[in-house]
Amino acid sequence: MRLSNIDAVAAHLTDGEVSRVAGRLMEARHRMTPATIRSVEPIFLKLPLERPILSPFGRLDARPNLLVLVRASDGAEGLGEIWANFPPWGCGERIAIVRNVIAPMLVGETLDDPRRLYGLMHRRLRLLANQWGAPGPVHQAVAGVDIALWDAHARRAGKPLAHLLRDDGAKPDRVEVYASGVAPPHVEQTIASARARGHTRFKIRVAFGEEKDRDTLAAARRAAPDAPIMADANQTMSRAYFRALLPALRDARLEFLEEPFPVDDTDAYREWPRDAGLPLAFGENAQGLASLDEVIALADVVQPDITKTGGVSEGLEIGRRAVAVGRKLCLHMFGGAVGLYASAHVTAAIAGAHWLEMDANPNPLLDLTLEQKPAVEDGALLLPSGDGLGVTLAPGAVERWAA
Repeated sequence: MRLSNIDAVAAHLTDGEVSRVAGRLMEARHRMTPATIRSVEPIFLKLPLERPILSPFGRLDARPNLLVLVRASDGAEGLGEIWANFPPWGCGERIAIVRNVIAPMLVGETLDDPRRLYGLMHRRLRLLANQWGAPGPVHQAVAGVDIALWDAHARRAGKPLAHLLRDDGAKPDRVEVYASGVAPPHVEQTIASARARGHTRFKIRVAFGEEKDRDTLAAARRAAPDAPIMADANQTMSRAYFRALLPALRDARLEFLEEPFPVDDTDAYREWPRDAGLPLAFGENAQGLASLDEVIALADVVQPDITKTGGVSEGLEIGRRAVAVGRKLCLHMFGGAVGLYASAHVTAAIAGAHWLEMDANPNPLLDLTLEQKPAVEDGALLLPSGDGLGVTLAPGAVERWAA
């Protein structure tokens, strides 16, 4: 077709039709001309907090954020996030893995199939992880790089990531979320603030002592009498503590109790009292498909964290396996905006996925690192409309917050 004829046809198309045609042309062009990976760069940010975050693990006075930036030979870029929440000094290993091992491995590889590259990273890092005794940091580094690869891949395809990955029946434009990290002594204040930002579901922290936990459960119910409420013990309960607190947990009408026991106490999870009337949730600290298959077998609510293990490549598989056997899928996320949006895209792509976790505390990682600010309406996080994750770093964020 001559150019004059193309112009004549284009004149009769709506803006939406022009956009769809342009997207298909871009996707076809990228399929015909695969790019290679030019660089894989870790970016470590640390943003101060106005109010410290308290958990059974300890105290956070600043929020660390470990990002990955992938650049391709055709100019495409992708952002990922590696788990860096706690301990706050734990990023050094992950940075070293990305910079010294993963980047040299991937530079020059064709950016054709992120799943292929995910498998390549794990195969080549398996023995190193065993020898080093560091499977956790390795899983987390690979997961964050995988997210960045998928972001770049979807951008090259001209599609939002959730649209590229979606199951039939999935709703790829918004994700139901719950506000997490509601902790004493600010329970009612935090819930009220989260409600004002559009949240309708809330998760509280427990295991600060039986009396304080009872007060926390009661305060949460006063603040949100009819809302779904969950509780997270962060692995810190003994079985005796759990039994003593069980009546109060039941009275609070919880949707689930998360990680009551240390996750390596597999007997405690296998012996969970199914007649307790209290759904069991865990999975954020499992590593790899085999471990998460065991979680799926034991949990009522499965909570993988794609910045800790699996990235997008295995995160989709884990989520679909959980939903297929009737488990509730609630991706764990208590980090930065890149990880939140990546988790939202994966959740939105899986038909039957349940709620996504979202930080209820004042979090500068959500407000200051990206141009796109997370927005919640009627308990649902709205996904950005752009290609890939649909996000870009805020101007000056790296220079201002680099650690």
